[in-house]
Amino acid sequence: MQARAQNTNNTQRTLGFFLVAGLAVLPALAGTPEVLGHVPADAQFVMVVPDLGELLDDINAINTLMGDQGEPMVMMVTSMIRGMPGINLGGSMAVVMSFEEGDEEPEGVALVPVADFGALAQGQTAENGVIELPMGGDVMYLRNAGDGYAVLGDNDDLVRDYDASGGHLKAHTATLGNSGGQIADGNDLFVYVNFEGFSEMIAQGMQELEDQGEMVEMMGGAEAVAGYDAFVNIAQTVVNDGSSFAMGINFDQASGVSFDVGLQFKDDSSSASFLQNKGNAGKYFNNVPAMDYFFASAFDLSGDGIQKLIGGGIEMIEKFDTTGMMKGMNLGALSSGLKGGIEVMGASDNVMGGLLSNTVYYMEVDNADGYIDAIQQMYAGINEGMGELADAGISIDATMDEEPTEINGVDAYGFNFAMDLSGLNDMAGGMGGPNPAMFMGMIFGPDGGPSGYLAKAGDGIVTTMSKDAEFFSMVASAANGENTMAGNASIATTAAMLPKNRIMETYIGADHLVNTAGPMLMMFGVIPEFEPLDALPPIGMGCTADGGGFLFRTVLPMNTIGSIMELIPEEAYGEGGDDENMDF
Repeated sequence: MQARAQNTNNTQRTLGFFLVAGLAVLPALAGTPEVLGHVPADAQFVMVVPDLGELLDDINAINTLMGDQGEPMVMMVTSMIRGMPGINLGGSMAVVMSFEEGDEEPEGVALVPVADFGALAQGQTAENGVIELPMGGDVMYLRNAGDGYAVLGDNDDLVRDYDASGGHLKAHTATLGNSGGQIADGNDLFVYVNFEGFSEMIAQGMQELEDQGEMVEMMGGAEAVAGYDAFVNIAQTVVNDGSSFAMGINFDQASGVSFDVGLQFKDDSSSASFLQNKGNAGKYFNNVPAMDYFFASAFDLSGDGIQKLIGGGIEMIEKFDTTGMMKGMNLGALSSGLKGGIEVMGASDNVMGGLLSNTVYYMEVDNADGYIDAIQQMYAGINEGMGELADAGISIDATMDEEPTEINGVDAYGFNFAMDLSGLNDMAGGMGGPNPAMFMGMIFGPDGGPSGYLAKAGDGIVTTMSKDAEFFSMVASAANGENTMAGNASIATTAAMLPKNRIMETYIGADHLVNTAGPMLMMFGVIPEFEPLDALPPIGMGCTADGGGFLFRTVLPMNTIGSIMELIPEEAYGEGGDDENMDF
């Protein structure tokens, strides 16, 4: 019982520390804050709040957005922090955490911005270098660090010994690099992990990972351990070359919410050399027809670093392919000269008989004729080496026309990738499970697998997932810049929130997905009624690979968040917790 009480007290002190330090789930940042200059360069884990007042506003705004599901306690806590005497609500704040092997909980201190340290200290004077500050039944320790900051924490030794001297901003900027710097400049929350600070723990983890190879060999044999060794080598490269890992969150009441994840490599590392690419994935929206869509994803693979990564990845895939299927797909020839492209899964009302029937691909390639030849060879060889799949109850018949058919002046090659999954039912012993053939028909239509047309158009190749000649003609015209998605205003709204220089960008048409699924959900009684959504900005994702790092951002436009939340029945949130039983 005593141990349990001690654990409860530890948890309460940690919660109190996080709340007072501003470590609510949704902090705030804009620009690279000066407080980082007072954080030691070798800090393991840092969370920064550049504007404390903005933090509190954002927390309240998100809580309000939750409506009846919001927590009154949140408003009480933010009001309490605002009312603390001596706090500089316009200042920046940092929480510096350290993780040691064997510790049950990390230890840390907060650098709190102060306008009047004496007021914050409530007139107390320091004893043995710190001031005791009662906090809801617990005791926090406070020290004046100068330069407008106070050190705050629940461990008096850490507060007393923390080095808050300045001059470290340049070192942090180098550790963050390009990807971390963008996250710091564009988010309300900025958290980053310094790889160097975790070097000992990472080395121990890598050793444990390598030790697992013996078990893999025992269970899977030489081929399995070869693949596992390749994975370990990749992980070791990331560890050796890595500089920092960063995350960010931004909340804007007008535009929406965004989430960032970034990985930065050391400037002189081999990994950083692959990540020096200029990107313009959005240009490919000028090669697909204007249409309603479920998903639209464009990618720019023209960068030298990306081309090297693709080549190495294909070599690895083919090396460890035990079925021979990858070799038959001729991946090397298909990737050669591929500069980028776009896939659009058009919205379809035919959800029970060809969900992908309005899907279109456009790929920019150096040699369109050679690319078509490579695909024909792929189809010719794809049926070889299918023995293992046949043993599993799957039969594949892949065919592609040797000669094109003219459709409205365009030479189109028909293809069919028929997949017979009836053997799976036989192997299941007729136990009444889902019918795989029916499932394939729902996705691809009556052909039971991908089928459509492929042709030269624009600066590359277009592919459709149906043999609808009218749809194919529209796709071929768009590849040449006629009536395209390039002017889609809702996509432009979301794209403006994504990072620049994108090598990949994806948009999810939440309005079309909801309007397609809504009537079915109502029919099956999942929701009581359904009103179609008006046009909404899509959910967006974008990725950069430049400056020696990756940056991946997800964007949720505010209009889209609000419209979708209104559709969720209140009972879907559950009963929730009992506030009286919550122990703070």
